Amino acid sequence: MVATMNEHFDWAFGYCAARGYAEPVAATLPSALWFDAGKPDQTGRFILGNASGEAAAAAFAAIEAPHIYVDIAAPRDAILPYIPAHWQPRDPMWLMATGTDMPAARPTPDFMIEVNESAHRFEAVARDADGTLAARGVLGIHGTTAVYDQIVTEPQFGRRGLGSAIMAELGRRAVRRGVTECLLVATSDGKALYERLGWTLRSDIVSVISPS
Repeated sequence: MVATMNEHFDWAFGYCAARGYAEPVAATLPSALWFDAGKPDQTGRFILGNASGEAAAAAFAAIEAPHIYVDIAAPRDAILPYIPAHWQPRDPMWLMATGTDMPAARPTPDFMIEVNESAHRFEAVARDADGTLAARGVLGIHGTTAVYDQIVTEPQFGRRGLGSAIMAELGRRAVRRGVTECLLVATSDGKALYERLGWTLRSDIVSVISPS
């Protein structure tokens, strides 16, 4: 279960499209991408792809600024021993992939799903009959790859299939744009759902934050 570097890099481009960030650029770190996030608690992010513990250690050593995220597509136990003191490992995450032939979502007749489309980004919002926000999700497109992001269902609307419905609607529209592969980075909260929908694990993602 090891992602190719290209998969992790493709995810980074699609993620930036989904978030409205500028495209990643090649970094001075070996085989890395960099993008600005512009947040107080996340200045920017290095994407190392499939890197060894030694390569990750070299990247950590080169970073002096605070609130920098470093993401590595590698087994967690291969990277954790190389994380410097005072750096903060984030909770486990996983890079997951699927094609465009995903299972159909079950009907959600009590909700209206609206999608706002731009050149490289879709945002879907589900609302109930009263107009209350029930769920949302975002998709960024890079070439023939779509990256799903921020798939969130409001707690009071859980277990009604809205997350699956949002993803299915985004996926249908992505196919019309020529997408052939879909990627996402899952937390422990979403991993089981995505596996039920046919997504496969490609790699652990180890994400670490430089100290403030």
